[in-house]
Amino acid sequence: MNKLVLPIVILLLCASCSKQFTFFNPNPNKLKIKNLDFEDLTLRTKIKFRSGTEDLKATAHVRIRQDSLIWFSLTPGLGIEAARGLISKDSIVLVDKIHKEYTILQFKDLTEKFNFNLDYHLIESILLGNMIWPVESEDNVVKQDTYYSVSKEKGDLAISHFIGIHTMKLEKLEAISDSTKNSMNIKYSEFDLISEKIVPAKAAISIQYKSRKDGRRKISNINFDHTRIDIDNKKQKFSFDIPDKYKYVRK
Repeated sequence: MNKLVLPIVILLLCASCSKQFTFFNPNPNKLKIKNLDFEDLTLRTKIKFRSGTEDLKATAHVRIRQDSLIWFSLTPGLGIEAARGLISKDSIVLVDKIHKEYTILQFKDLTEKFNFNLDYHLIESILLGNMIWPVESEDNVVKQDTYYSVSKEKGDLAISHFIGIHTMKLEKLEAISDSTKNSMNIKYSEFDLISEKIVPAKAAISIQYKSRKDGRRKISNINFDHTRIDIDNKKQKFSFDIPDKYKYVRK
């Protein structure tokens, strides 16, 4: 389970986006950002994860009910499901189907462990390429050559959003913790227009953090390639069971 937990948690902190569209907004003080809005959404994603000597390639099936649940299944290879998970408002449940184990991660515990203020809304927003927080009048908004940059501070976390002038979508995100200097950078590429909505296609994520185990600075890189996206599929199910014989593992 140990080798699966970190990639899955980092996987869930991220994903997506950029093709060129023409939603130009000349007023940086009244940005009409094209956040993705839906009821249910399904993704099929190819993932590449690298951290130190760990190298993982997998296919993830993800189902999202907006502002409610994220269900996912992870298949590293040979068509065998290795892990399944469910993210709710207060926790992440991970099931290791290879070793017949499961664990429950509370957001308050993850926030303390990673020194990052983690919650469901943060994960869903980053996964879909949406703004984490809405633009407010006091935010620092600057028009650059190809972006509007929106800088925010929330507690220990400083985040810079870069909104594409032509897409009016989040195309880059830079986040850093003031106390730990842990950071996350996301570069979105290849937006697709599906069901009249602009949705993610690819993303490159880099997370730099200090290991609590040995105190060294480490880098984890994740690449996503969404090969299938369905919006508002009414047949989508979120059933999630843990077999009685599976062992609970505390993290």
